[in-house]
Amino acid sequence: MAFEEEFDIGLDEQQESESDLALSSASVSDAVLFNTDWTVETIFRQIEKGNINLDPKFQRREAWSNERKSKLIESILCNYPIPNVVLAEDKQRKGKYIVIDGKQRLTAIFGFFGNENTLEKLSVRSDLNGVKFEDLQNLNGDDVSTLENYPIRTIIIRNWLDEDYLYSVFYRLNSGSLPLSPQELRKALHGGKLLEVIDDYINNSMPFKTIFGAKPDPRMRDVEIVLRFVAFDLFYEKYDGNLKRFLDNTVTSFDADWGQQERLATESLQRFDNALIRTFEIFGENAFKKWNGEKYERRANRAVIDIMSRFFSHVMQPLSDTQRSSLEEAFKAECAENEQFRNSIERTTKTPTAVRVRHMVWGEAVAKILDKTLDVQDMRIV
Repeated sequence: MAFEEEFDIGLDEQQESESDLALSSASVSDAVLFNTDWTVETIFRQIEKGNINLDPKFQRREAWSNERKSKLIESILCNYPIPNVVLAEDKQRKGKYIVIDGKQRLTAIFGFFGNENTLEKLSVRSDLNGVKFEDLQNLNGDDVSTLENYPIRTIIIRNWLDEDYLYSVFYRLNSGSLPLSPQELRKALHGGKLLEVIDDYINNSMPFKTIFGAKPDPRMRDVEIVLRFVAFDLFYEKYDGNLKRFLDNTVTSFDADWGQQERLATESLQRFDNALIRTFEIFGENAFKKWNGEKYERRANRAVIDIMSRFFSHVMQPLSDTQRSSLEEAFKAECAENEQFRNSIERTTKTPTAVRVRHMVWGEAVAKILDKTLDVQDMRIV
């Protein structure tokens, strides 16, 4: 099953949101915005020079199909208006830009100019179906001129004080459309070895592919899920209710001392792999889904992923039939009969209290069935 189809858990209470930001008037007052009309050719050259970073390592996560990319090129050729692009100048590298909004449009433009994409399913300019940019150069000089000189309104943010301001811009730009994952912006702002290792893990882990599908999620929600595990696995006691800051700090703490921390990351991902195996062993295709009293919900639940992965990460041996059955029935019972537990995985899921409640309840249930002890201080089964 595909992540996009089955695990589209969206921008909800369980994910980072604008409420996690610590914004003040000082955070926003110093930012300077100015508008410029860059031509398509200028934008292509800026990307080509590396001044606008589209993060090529993660390009297989492109959200747009080739048909949608083709429609954008057709819109430009027909002089249709297209949305603005929003960039923020990198504080550490003058003249380099972080994409806040418009990454897919920029990727489509770069791909076509670079002869990577072939136009398809065009309706107005159907004569160009099957054409690449190099073909267009030989076919029609006017079309090339129209494409290269088309102006795209580009909003550039400079002198921004902190990352929370950029996250706030990001959330508000996307509040009226299909929710996007802030993990994309975290990758642009922080990059780093930990996120690269997580991406490699997702690309190579068979247990992960079995549950979440082989195709990487275009909005990097799969990366966020794995990052959440690593963060709670290693820094559970540091969680203070601000999920965004918790995940950001995890990324930056690893990058500050990667040579010493790489082993911790590798071991944590191995534990996550083990947790996926045990969870699938118990729940099969219903892994990480909440029980609503009658059936499992269609979509995965981030809070359920958190607790299942934490408490099964150290269960190394296959479970007996009795244990598997007992664990599934215990989870159903907690979902259906324990209101406090249910609220902690479906309503206010990010507060420290909710996090502790769901870990405590499920940890005690697992410990009892497996004849183990729950260390409530460390929140692990021993």
